[in-house]
Amino acid sequence: MKRIALGMTLTAFASVAFAAVEPTPAVQHFLDQEIVAIVHYGLNTYADKEWGYGDTPPSIFNPTKLDARQWVEAAKAGGVKRIILVCKHHDGFCLWPSKLNPDYTIANTPWKGGKGDLVKEVRAATHAAGLEFAAYLSPWDRHHAEYARPAYVNYFHAQWADLMDNYGPITEIWLDGANGGDGWYGGAKEKRKLPGGAEVYYKSGLLLETLFKKSKNAVAFSGYVTDRTVSWPFNEKGIVAEDYKFYRERDGKQYFCPPEADTPLRRTWFWHKNDQAKPLQTLVDRYFESVGRGGVLDLGLAPNKDGLLDAGDVQRLKEFGAYVRAYKASDVSKGAKFAKSGDGMTVTLTLPEARTFSAVEIRENLAKGGMRIGAWRLEADGTVIARGPQVGNCRIARFAPVTAKSVAFVAEACEGKPALRGFTLRVVPNVADFAGKEIAAAAQTSRYPRKALRFSSVGKNTVVADFGKAVSVEGFDYEPQAGGFVGMTSGYVASVSADGKSWEKVSEGEFGNLRANPVMQAIRFNPTSARYLKVQATKAIEGRPNLKPAQLHPVAKAP
Repeated sequence: MKRIALGMTLTAFASVAFAAVEPTPAVQHFLDQEIVAIVHYGLNTYADKEWGYGDTPPSIFNPTKLDARQWVEAAKAGGVKRIILVCKHHDGFCLWPSKLNPDYTIANTPWKGGKGDLVKEVRAATHAAGLEFAAYLSPWDRHHAEYARPAYVNYFHAQWADLMDNYGPITEIWLDGANGGDGWYGGAKEKRKLPGGAEVYYKSGLLLETLFKKSKNAVAFSGYVTDRTVSWPFNEKGIVAEDYKFYRERDGKQYFCPPEADTPLRRTWFWHKNDQAKPLQTLVDRYFESVGRGGVLDLGLAPNKDGLLDAGDVQRLKEFGAYVRAYKASDVSKGAKFAKSGDGMTVTLTLPEARTFSAVEIRENLAKGGMRIGAWRLEADGTVIARGPQVGNCRIARFAPVTAKSVAFVAEACEGKPALRGFTLRVVPNVADFAGKEIAAAAQTSRYPRKALRFSSVGKNTVVADFGKAVSVEGFDYEPQAGGFVGMTSGYVASVSADGKSWEKVSEGEFGNLRANPVMQAIRFNPTSARYLKVQATKAIEGRPNLKPAQLHPVAKAP
């Protein structure tokens, strides 16, 4: 064996015990997709929000160049096999002309004179491209007057039936975990809590039972456990933990529930003009940390106000798809002979000649007893070059390039005999060979030089920035604190002043989705001449808000 590069790190992994539960055909089909995409587009795109309050007027929705085919073609180039459309987000606005909700749908917008149906267009474009269509329908509805009351449950179930009956086949039922809180609620403008919790209030079991009958191959992204449930990996970074627990229990019975690792292609889910696609290296790492750990990668796409994906997003998807295809094409194992020993605990691959590789891809046959392997090692010409924990549908380990003729996979811990359906040696491509020229985000604005600012705090919830002179204030960036949610600001009021005494409110709102995705928040408003910017934290995710000057980054231009 010859090491071509240094940097391999061998880690000891504890054995993980599993129950012999097999995935249903629908769940296995879901796993075989590997990469899917979820599209966020609606009133939030035009209101520059992540979570709409439910009171944004539909009249602001009027894209001039909307082309669902462009979204789908870009996604397909990125290796996506399934498009999940956010048909209704938390603001309650529907992207189809729902007869159940005539006032807050796409039919009540200027787009196509109120005759448009975006769900129909996306579904048609998706199927024309040979991809699967799926739907996200937010359980939380901040617009509906009856939310958190019995009448809303009937409405929500009827909405799903409408989608399934008129826009099928729908291969995935996406149910968000955000439920209850502040909302417009038909003008009540109050905070509502679900009676009995989400599963009881929404009648989740009955809902999924009914919808599964309408689509026999659909899975559900849901916290309610069934034999067709796929799960959230507890982050929105696109990462599946090394020791992720694939089994969930309900009523004393275990089910195989693999993770769908959702993460935005950009920083956040909806389009914002000062954002752009993540670097290719980040997306590549997320592929190996999701698909390569037995899950599915779900990339969030965000069309812009024109109704198109930004050029930079299209480019990044193309690069990512090309990278993954190159990785999959690099099968170093071709022509090898396979042999089992040690009651099947060791599988040896003998190559025709010494070959160089930098990754191993192991797949268990889940149809034969589910996940069995709890720990393993890889040997090249008798030397251990990699170790890992559980395997499951797919386990990919990357390491420094190695040249060898004999490669052995050894199951160090296994319940029963291993049942492999794949043992492949591959080459990890160089990201630089696929990354094109960076495309900057449109209409970038700059943070004001921090050294030219003076900050002061008023209590623990208010920060004042002094520019030293009158400037054109355009907004601010808020950087959530690290290390927990206690004190993390989730609501704010921003004001400006010429003298530090008389203040004018210029923006008020919330930082949505921080619990799941605590990333930098960009707040912009109409440019205003002022010397001072004051940001008051009005609420926190947990406890009382604690806003610090280091978290505030004013955006302004000198006169």
